[in-house]
Amino acid sequence: MAYQFACRDNDHQCRWKGSAPTEEALMTKVAEHARKKHGVQETTDTLANFLRKGIKQS
Repeated sequence: MAYQFACRDNDHQCRWKGSAPTEEALMTKVAEHARKKHGVQETTDTLANFLRKGIKQS
């Protein structure tokens, strides 16, 4: 099973998509992307909870 996240699916115009074998690994990728491309310096609990809601399993 893989976990997937797409910025575009979460009210953002960014076309970035990420996937990973675990939710934790995917959250690491999402946080790195948010820092590099969106200027998010800190992933707060509130932001992490919002992002987790956008994760899909396949």
